[in-house]
Amino acid sequence: MQKKTLAALMAATMTVSMLAGCGSSGGSTATTGSPAGNETATAAPAAGSAAAADTTAAAADANAKAQTTTGTNTFVDGGTDLSLWTFQELHVAYYTFMADQWNKDHPDKPINLTVTTGDSSAMHTKLLVALQSGTGAPDIADVEIGHFATFLQGGYLLPLNDVVEPYKNDVIMSRVDMYGDNNGNEYGIDFHLGAAVTYYNMDIMNAAGVNPDDIVTWDDYMEAGKKVLEKTGKPMTAVETSDLFLPQLMNLEQGDTYLDKDGNPAINSEAGAKTINKIREMLDAGVCEIAPGGGFHTEEWYAHFNDGGCASISMPMWYMGRFTDYMKDLKGKIAIKEVPVWNKGDVRCVLQGGTGTGVTSQTKNEALAKEFLAYAKLSEVGGEYIWEKLGFDPIRTEVWDNTALTSDKNNKFIAFFQTNPFDVLKQIKKDYGTELTAPNIKGAYSATYSVLVSTTYVNAFEAAKDTDAKTLLEDEQATIIY
Repeated sequence: MQKKTLAALMAATMTVSMLAGCGSSGGSTATTGSPAGNETATAAPAAGSAAAADTTAAAADANAKAQTTTGTNTFVDGGTDLSLWTFQELHVAYYTFMADQWNKDHPDKPINLTVTTGDSSAMHTKLLVALQSGTGAPDIADVEIGHFATFLQGGYLLPLNDVVEPYKNDVIMSRVDMYGDNNGNEYGIDFHLGAAVTYYNMDIMNAAGVNPDDIVTWDDYMEAGKKVLEKTGKPMTAVETSDLFLPQLMNLEQGDTYLDKDGNPAINSEAGAKTINKIREMLDAGVCEIAPGGGFHTEEWYAHFNDGGCASISMPMWYMGRFTDYMKDLKGKIAIKEVPVWNKGDVRCVLQGGTGTGVTSQTKNEALAKEFLAYAKLSEVGGEYIWEKLGFDPIRTEVWDNTALTSDKNNKFIAFFQTNPFDVLKQIKKDYGTELTAPNIKGAYSATYSVLVSTTYVNAFEAAKDTDAKTLLEDEQATIIY
């Protein structure tokens, strides 16, 4: 059973080059290759096969060599040693900074934190091997959203309820609860809200005479897109074939999370078919295009969007870092707005992507590791760093109202965009509160996600775009091994 679980994890990491969450060197999505995340994917052997077991052993050995220690905080004599693994280099500075802050605020129980990083597939595989073997795991680990269910199933992470409780009124709990089980236990804490927004190139929108503020529904969006296409020759938006952000957004708005209430695969839903049909309608009208490179984290896409090849894109707010890092010519041109919805009155926000950080069952310092993790992710100072340095929308809502931070014109994100991202967040909070829809990542999510981004959406929008959407989803559902 352990070999099957590990092989399944490897299939997920090797089948797709990017995972839907925060992590690449561009800001928040894990990659297994270049900073742009466009490394060619490699298929893995079927889970449970002899080939998979051999591949697992070889990969585990290779992956053990792939990670290097890259960061420590300022060590304190007598401090408790803690270890943390992450797949994102940007997180190293964050954690070491927060360890120093912890020591300032908690001089009676200082920590000496060693942070180790490596590429996503290597780290996740090595972590699972260590946890399954019962030795070698760190005290704390970042686990990308696409993998989290695997670690939750194995009982490898400790409940965090006791240390989260003091912060419950200060944060968006959807971003903690989603990393929990069906019994009310919480096992992970995220970096960001991951609020989905639409990024509009206002040079194109103005040339077409279209005001994004007039767009509320997907029907509005499509009609506006037809006008944009007619006036400028540019498509309104794009869809990925190697990831799922646009269809997942449209599914989540319908309350569909790709799983049933028991965590079993359920991609063959009416909601899923409705989403595919709407995107196909936009593709056929020329309002939508297939993203160059197949995804929104490829060099081809960055160059295309940076050159004004497309009018808008709907992605989580953490995608701001992609603009500042890879699409710099768009500075001053992009407006951030609420996403379209299916029907007027629907909540214009869902949460996407993510990294759940948890405390492993192998820690020898359970209480301290849990306290530090909660402090790092949920405190006000943690939220401020997450915004200022990482450019993520913090789940600590107090930060949203800190005008010294949110209106700082020297902040690269504030300076880059036409609109202030916190204006969108505060409007969402005002209109809909803080109970926002997050993905269901329990049960079969990892296996389901792997199929969606490797075959389902490339078939839906390219290879088999004339196949009835419901029939296509039925066929794809049958390929999910769980």
